[in-house]
Amino acid sequence: MMFIANTGLATAEEKIALVVGNSAYLKVPPLPNPVNDAADMAASLQRLGFAVKHVDNLDYREFRRALIDFGNAAKTADKAVIFYAGHGVEIDGKNWLIPVDAEIKSELDVYAEAINLETLIDISVMPKLIGLVILDACRNDPFTASNAAASRSLAKSTKDAGKGSKSAAKKPAAATMIPVEPAARGLVPVEINDNVLVAFAAAAGTTANDGTGRNSPYSGSLLRHVETPGLEINYVFRNVHDDVVRETRTQEPAVYGTLSSEEIYLKGDAAVAAANAEAEAERVAWTFVRSTSEIATLRRFAQQFPASTHVAEVNDRVAQLEGAEKFAWTIVQKQNSVAAYRAFLDLYPYSDNVESARVTLASLEAQPGRKKSDAGGVDLPKPPASTYQLAAASPEATTKDQDSVEKVWDVLKDSRDKNVVGSFAQKYPSQRHNRIPGNSDVGLRRVNSTELMLRTAQDNEVNLCFSGDASSCVAATGKYPDLVQLRFQLCRLKGHPKGCMQDAVDDARKRGLLVSAYTKSEKEKARNREYRQTVARVQQNVSNVVSNVVSTTVGNVVNQAVSNAVSSAVSQAASSAASAAASRAAAAAASSAASGAASRAASNAASRAAATAASNAASNAASKAASSAASRAAGSAASNAASNIRIPSDIGLKQDIHRLGVTEHGIELYRYRYIGDDTVYVGVMAQQVAPRVPAAVSQGDDGYLQVDYSLLGLDFLTWRDWTLRHSAGTEDTR
Repeated sequence: MMFIANTGLATAEEKIALVVGNSAYLKVPPLPNPVNDAADMAASLQRLGFAVKHVDNLDYREFRRALIDFGNAAKTADKAVIFYAGHGVEIDGKNWLIPVDAEIKSELDVYAEAINLETLIDISVMPKLIGLVILDACRNDPFTASNAAASRSLAKSTKDAGKGSKSAAKKPAAATMIPVEPAARGLVPVEINDNVLVAFAAAAGTTANDGTGRNSPYSGSLLRHVETPGLEINYVFRNVHDDVVRETRTQEPAVYGTLSSEEIYLKGDAAVAAANAEAEAERVAWTFVRSTSEIATLRRFAQQFPASTHVAEVNDRVAQLEGAEKFAWTIVQKQNSVAAYRAFLDLYPYSDNVESARVTLASLEAQPGRKKSDAGGVDLPKPPASTYQLAAASPEATTKDQDSVEKVWDVLKDSRDKNVVGSFAQKYPSQRHNRIPGNSDVGLRRVNSTELMLRTAQDNEVNLCFSGDASSCVAATGKYPDLVQLRFQLCRLKGHPKGCMQDAVDDARKRGLLVSAYTKSEKEKARNREYRQTVARVQQNVSNVVSNVVSTTVGNVVNQAVSNAVSSAVSQAASSAASAAASRAAAAAASSAASGAASRAASNAASRAAATAASNAASNAASKAASSAASRAAGSAASNAASNIRIPSDIGLKQDIHRLGVTEHGIELYRYRYIGDDTVYVGVMAQQVAPRVPAAVSQGDDGYLQVDYSLLGLDFLTWRDWTLRHSAGTEDTR
């Protein structure tokens, strides 16, 4: 995208603007004023020193391309403005801007035909100082054509397209139109963090007029105030609000989002003293730093704010912590016990010796015949209590100055003390800087579709898909399954066959790819709550599968089966011989019977169970009989137990997915992690397996698909085991 800068008003700031006016709609009546509003706004922003891209009457492909180019430019900008005039609607709890070629016959079509407002907000998060989205598009009743007054509503009578809004008002909507929530009016409110403002021409749930003059009432007022020298941006929109209310008596503009306390001007920027910002940042940083025992964070505070009155006590605190930690680590190394390393990890979780302690602890715990005394406690010197917290126990400092917030974040962002990082993210959330609190709707979105759109913008198959090539859509969807717009576009190119969009939207919802980050209608609130519950349930299920559930289940069944078989089949067996033979046989049987993650756990559990049972039950009988009975019982029990444990394989449970190749049976293998688990696995995608081997795929109680790997002739392996198997020269794809 080429931005046309006004070189005569060039400033040190990088200011960019995208101005869109959509009037000439093809499937619904045109709007007279949006192109006028856009042209006048583009000229005004140019006079304010913005590099402006002004475009009119964009179809879907052109709108997408304009946003991609603007998004890339916004990454380095200080200020960015997006102005849109044209049709806008709320459907399915989300806000949508309508390209001129859109043909929306049902609520689902909007996913393929329109541009989600969230894309514009995502882009506006990127600039350093402020992102501003201005919408003269808050319109009503998108599925009816009964609007008597000229407005930017999305009337549905395609028969009257091109005849003007008055003609459209005289005729009913076509009988084939599918109304949905006809009482819904206007857009839904949005909630935004960072320095972003979203300005609606009419408050959420209400409507705006197109006007009878050259400009709409809203755009006309904005044009009168936006170039006023020394008028802070919040006052610009306050003045616009008052103008529109006086002129229309029914239309009330609204602004969503909160700016920092620093004043922002579109004309006549006010300077902010750097010294004041520094002092503000130091004051706020101290309220977080004083609560931590992490040495690295304390040091960063002293380095960032060398003039702080707290530097001396911070340095004293660092010296105390270093001394206690060094002494504790000396004791741990001398004792070299499980209890000592565990105690050290509990007391000094931020130490540079943590990784070494974890490795040594794992090695000690894996040693056979480990002493039971290792499980006891051990006394280590504890980190000394801080001496400055009581003296600093004043009310917690806060700030709205954006520059100060980011100076504090520079101190805290690399902290290993998650309590400090989490509390700061909760108080100063930011998508721009990846400060997403745990309860944030933004945090629910595993994939940001805007980021994915920008990242794939140079892919030829993606671009051909949005240019109208259906075969390219199919290929691109295979490469980027999380870019759901590709599948929507394919339905669009096919003419929206029955069920196409419904299936695509349902699948995207199940995978959490359509959870709104900004819109706050009751529908979206309910959907976000539901998705939170699903995420929590899935994480718990995955945790169960990849932890001790498999081991415990198989181990208990094998233990009981071996014990019964040995006691009934053998009366007197040589204790040591039977124990060793049963251990080897049970381990081998369990290892081959239990799939994937269960294999190692089952082998160990069966080995212990068989050895104990055989040793206790047998006294003088032949070891061969004991071994045979234990082996058969363990193998059968482990097989039955493991077969009842399904390994989840739904793509919605996974992240960091990388394709490895294809088995001889045509099944694709992937490397991935489960959400909430750091272990890397090698496995399949249930959605791809289902058409080839339907019997191997089933649906769990949580609605996700599961795979029975034994029916595929595959092992479910960790990435480590998979690489070891292949590095050893094993050629099969299992």
